[in-house]
Amino acid sequence: MKNRLLILLTIAVAFVSCNVGNRKTDNIEQDSVKKFTLTEVWRTDTVLLTPESVIYDKERDVLYVSNLNMEPRMKDANGFISKMDRNGKILELRWIEGMSSPKGLAISGDTLFAADVDEVIVMDINKGQLLSKIPIEDGRMLNDITSDNNGNIYFSDTDDNKIYKYSDGKTEEWLAEGLLGPNGLLYRNDTIFVASQGANNFACINVTDKIFKVLTDSINHADGIAFTGIKGYYIVSDWEGEIFMVNPDFSKVSLLRTKDDQINTADIEYIPGHNLLLVPTFFRNCVIAYRLEEVQ
Repeated sequence: MKNRLLILLTIAVAFVSCNVGNRKTDNIEQDSVKKFTLTEVWRTDTVLLTPESVIYDKERDVLYVSNLNMEPRMKDANGFISKMDRNGKILELRWIEGMSSPKGLAISGDTLFAADVDEVIVMDINKGQLLSKIPIEDGRMLNDITSDNNGNIYFSDTDDNKIYKYSDGKTEEWLAEGLLGPNGLLYRNDTIFVASQGANNFACINVTDKIFKVLTDSINHADGIAFTGIKGYYIVSDWEGEIFMVNPDFSKVSLLRTKDDQINTADIEYIPGHNLLLVPTFFRNCVIAYRLEEVQ
């Protein structure tokens, strides 16, 4: 009897481990799932150099774009961060330099962080300058990065199948089991959402007990994650050129397919107040903005 009770409790914990919805608890029927469309609004000039990630700074109403400049794993010191306005005008192409292959971006207060091969780049937003570099011993390809409500930083190493945490000046291996090519990270409600290009899925990890749960599979080269601002709806990109909406019941719908035109869709950003999805195009050297609209 005790063994049976233990098994039931284990299943229950795993089922509710991430703070996301499901059909039963959210009382969502398949027919009531919202439907959306994406319409291009603007695209930047093609002067960016292999843009991988874009992030919105709501305090300053500007965008930052990481330019890895061709080689994602090479310590070639040719990467930089661009600064642009919300309408796609590039304000400073080489706003902050001194890095190699910056990818994922995160903001905590007045500090901008970037994941760069085997180190985390720390930048002062107000001064527009590089402050320091946090070396990651044995880091192979640091990829995406996210921050929680307390200013802690989480970042993925795609090639080494790990997620790190940086807190109070110290770095630790936060999770090193059960991961396969973790790429995109997004913190929300005590949960780390993960898009894995190796496992081709969208998953979540409870930050307290670190229980890993796959939510949606078959996303191919899963890359960026964005929350729509609507409960249960997340946007996930396939680096090869496709954008998916993941619904509250964890089904997925393709909103945009650009891979046939050889346009990549890398580490995305969404601005709920403006219904704008921002998509770095990698080898096409521009960022494209799409309007997300619900189909009535």
